[in-house]
Amino acid sequence: MTIQKIRKTKVTDEVVEQLKTLIQQGFYKTGEKLPPEKELAKQFGVSRASIREALSVLSAAQIVEARQGEGSFVQTIDVTRYIPPVAVSILSLPEQTLHLLEVRKILEASAAELAAERATEEDLEQLEAAVHGYLDEIQMGQIGQTNDLLFHQVLAMAARNPVLVEMMQRISDLVREGMRYTLEQNMGNEERKHEVYEEHLHILQAIKNRNSEAARQAMITHLDNVRKKILRQRQITN
Repeated sequence: MTIQKIRKTKVTDEVVEQLKTLIQQGFYKTGEKLPPEKELAKQFGVSRASIREALSVLSAAQIVEARQGEGSFVQTIDVTRYIPPVAVSILSLPEQTLHLLEVRKILEASAAELAAERATEEDLEQLEAAVHGYLDEIQMGQIGQTNDLLFHQVLAMAARNPVLVEMMQRISDLVREGMRYTLEQNMGNEERKHEVYEEHLHILQAIKNRNSEAARQAMITHLDNVRKKILRQRQITN
């Protein structure tokens, strides 16, 4: 298959689709390293920023794997995985990730406040398991997404508000992909990974203490810190 120069408006989406097709057709095989961003940008006729965004989308879909200091490698030839269109937008535009964080802060700060008042012993046990599960993940060199997501899901359930739970479920795909994007910024930085762990611990402790205001503030601090990391990363890449 010949790589075609991108001429449509949604540059990142077009790059994603072409790379998926190339992988599906065996042009790039499982385990193979993709060409450097500079070379791909030249082949596709787009900016390196567009290539970087497309690779982030494919990484979120677990089609390619970004390895710190090594490049991007084809992770699977199963490229039929669903990538929510809005999630693609979030991953390709850091501003959209920031918008998502604003929504999460509105919902999850209140969820933490309510959880401090309403969480059952079983909820507390599940929250604690998710916190320690995250630590296990990062100690194994992973980004910690599975238990990070679980922590926030359990916390929403612990608020005991069915409308809030429904709202969180409706944006779960966005939260999942946005979370992957933000956690990947911590790769190779153990201090930042442990900051997330400590922030989760503070939220959990406030809920255990039945201190609704402290739980609310701990959640706000956690999400504000995520925002700062995105802004810092954007300054580095620009």
